[in-house]
Amino acid sequence: MNPDLSRRTVLSYGLAGATIAGAGLLSSCSSQGDSPGGDEGTSGAEGSDLPKHVPFEGTTPDVKGENGAADFYRNYPQDPAVTVSDTPGDGEPISAMLSIYYPAWGDAPENTALDELNNELGSALKFQQVPGAEYTSKFQTMVAGNDLPTMMEVRNVARLPELLKSKFIDLSEHLSGEAVTAYPNLANLPETAWQAARYNGGIYGIPATRGMWQSAIMHHRDDLLAERGMDVEQITNFDDFLAFCIEVTDAKTFALTTMPTTYIRQMLRIPNNWQLDNGNLIHAYEVPEQEEALNALRKLAEAKVIRPDWSTLSSDQVRELFTDGSTLMTSGTYQGWTRWHRSHTGNWPFDFGGMPIPGFDGGEGVAHLAAPTWAIGAISKGNEERVETLLRVWNYLAAPFGSKEQLTVLYGREGADYELDGSDPVQTEQGKKNAMLLTTIVCAPQMAYYPNDPAVAEKLQAHMQRMAPIAIDDPVRYVYSDTKAAKEVTLSREADDVFTDIVLGRREISEWAAAVENWRKKGGDQMRGELEEAVAAEADG
Repeated sequence: MNPDLSRRTVLSYGLAGATIAGAGLLSSCSSQGDSPGGDEGTSGAEGSDLPKHVPFEGTTPDVKGENGAADFYRNYPQDPAVTVSDTPGDGEPISAMLSIYYPAWGDAPENTALDELNNELGSALKFQQVPGAEYTSKFQTMVAGNDLPTMMEVRNVARLPELLKSKFIDLSEHLSGEAVTAYPNLANLPETAWQAARYNGGIYGIPATRGMWQSAIMHHRDDLLAERGMDVEQITNFDDFLAFCIEVTDAKTFALTTMPTTYIRQMLRIPNNWQLDNGNLIHAYEVPEQEEALNALRKLAEAKVIRPDWSTLSSDQVRELFTDGSTLMTSGTYQGWTRWHRSHTGNWPFDFGGMPIPGFDGGEGVAHLAAPTWAIGAISKGNEERVETLLRVWNYLAAPFGSKEQLTVLYGREGADYELDGSDPVQTEQGKKNAMLLTTIVCAPQMAYYPNDPAVAEKLQAHMQRMAPIAIDDPVRYVYSDTKAAKEVTLSREADDVFTDIVLGRREISEWAAAVENWRKKGGDQMRGELEEAVAAEADG
């Protein structure tokens, strides 16, 4: 997440949370590197059933998403549905800790958005807002001191199943199976998200769901390419892609802002982190196609179609170069799509789309799904008598798109923090300062909705629909491994550093095999063994 991402930016396009993919190589093979809660796993499938999925049916989208793609809405629905009829709180304050990636919001009652939310909840939320980069350290300090707030964001850390069992409440009794229907907005969360909260055979939190939104895609400036008579649909394999990049690069413009590592890996159908074959795991680093990816990326570098400073660019610089037309293709995410439109302040036209992913030698490639959750929100032990109250509050905070409650959660107090333009909420200047983003601890399913220009959200959703059928997931995303939790990020970074050096010509492609062997010896094989053992245990029931 970009640290200067404003609350206004996110709320204005109707998406809960936003990320911008980094400029480096930690993308397809190290999904935990940028999404700290992305790969929480389970230590076993035995135990309580996952919560029953009961989708919210109070709205009708303009275009229904299929195969995991989001629904598209041209406008916020008229007469928003009421999903919470009674005051959920018990009159007592509720402490909560979560990570933030934007300036902290103020306290009630001066903050009218929080004051309105507290009035609706019937219990005052007392937030401890921690900068994202500091969150894991702060979390570990609080756990060690046994000084936990009532509700808190829980990320993937070493020995997580033991930690959850020791410090947090197993919510299975209240959420497993049909029990979740007592909290209909929680029942609206998809089953794939709930898997992130399942440990020790129990359910230890509420998932901050993301679906496909965190997945990496390649953006292209279709407006500028059209002026040149170029169409990305003419790209049917890597050779076409290379030729395309060469043709659109000139003295003022580069085809690519950063090295398209994930895109090339997807063209080569490289696994999304791990590949499971009859109980045996193969890591993406280990497949021979990685050397083909290195060869391809070197060709792009040698053709000088990528900005020469690509490895040092910040996410803000990447955005600026893409929006001002200095580069024509760049890596991003679905969550960043409308953010880039919203942040464009130039006086020139700006429009872009998502690249297709052809196979390296023809046919179709694959799209790598990112984690369908950001983190889980858990309730600390000592609050057993308040669990039902806290879950009612969580049910309110998870209010779906199209509901009256979501307007309060995302926008605040009507008249003070936002006004309605037809049925669409428009923030006031006060509302832009007051708005809260709770999406690192609770998040309803996200919709393709951008009231500033519905055509932008419609194009986004069309690309998501196109990618969904070819999307592949990490098959052991929710299988827990101590070694994975403790070492994966570090080991992946070491391997990716070698990968980068090879692409830059500082090492030979033949050195990649040694980097993979180093990854295996320092923890990769241990990870594999633990994951395969857990997969076998789940298969045995």
